Amino acid sequence: MLKQRVITAIILALVVVGTIFGLDSFYVSVLLAVTLFFSMSEMINMTVSKLTIVQWGAGVVMVGLFFLALPSMRIHYIFYHSYAGLLMWMAILLFMFHYQFSGKWSFTSKLAVSLFSAVLFWICINGLYFIHSHFEQGPWILMYMLTLVWVADIGAYFSGKKFGRNKLAPGISPGKTWEGVIGGLALNSVWISVVFLLTDGWGIAYFAFLILGLVTSGLSVVGDLYESILKREAGLKDSGNTLPGHGGVLDRIDSVIAATPVFLSGLYILGAV
Repeated sequence: MLKQRVITAIILALVVVGTIFGLDSFYVSVLLAVTLFFSMSEMINMTVSKLTIVQWGAGVVMVGLFFLALPSMRIHYIFYHSYAGLLMWMAILLFMFHYQFSGKWSFTSKLAVSLFSAVLFWICINGLYFIHSHFEQGPWILMYMLTLVWVADIGAYFSGKKFGRNKLAPGISPGKTWEGVIGGLALNSVWISVVFLLTDGWGIAYFAFLILGLVTSGLSVVGDLYESILKREAGLKDSGNTLPGHGGVLDRIDSVIAATPVFLSGLYILGAV
């Protein structure tokens, strides 16, 4: 299992990094479309239908809409998308304080969740494409945002394993601890500072650059917890089996879905867009 997990991770890293830095925005849009397809398919599987044709049909519809809307995704559209996404994730965070496992969500509730999630996917995918294509240093800024999530995960894993005592959300994800979150943010503080020294923050002052990075990585945890709720309600360990050793696509990008509108909203607030 570990060998399979490592091999999959290496292949994913080569594909993602190679596409972001080695190919133009069209190929990035194709990679994002594939991600959107599997994310939507897995969401439908966790909520409203176990039929492959329904899952794939929903994925195809989302991809079709993505490519149709892509030419019209101007700055002001992404501006509204990002703020809407930020508000939606804040609402999810508030919901988590009151969440109690039931395992008996109605079909109507599951359908509402799937549509709500589809909007979150849409905002994320369009935001990722915008970062890559809009900024002069787009590939580097996009990779930086992704590393905020990855570094937070690494720091949370090791600090949680070493020092974890106080559960973050025992009713949602028993393995996560406050010590893990703090460790992830601490490691990210170092990483953010290193990136600032190498890039001068792409024109953003250090303190603002630090806060943006920490808020982005901090709220990315909400994406992980949100998917954990959906998997618990569906009685699933993973969102799918697309990625050998890793589960589904959603298992790998749940934090990125939350991080993207937070990061972009911060860029807008700081006047970097």
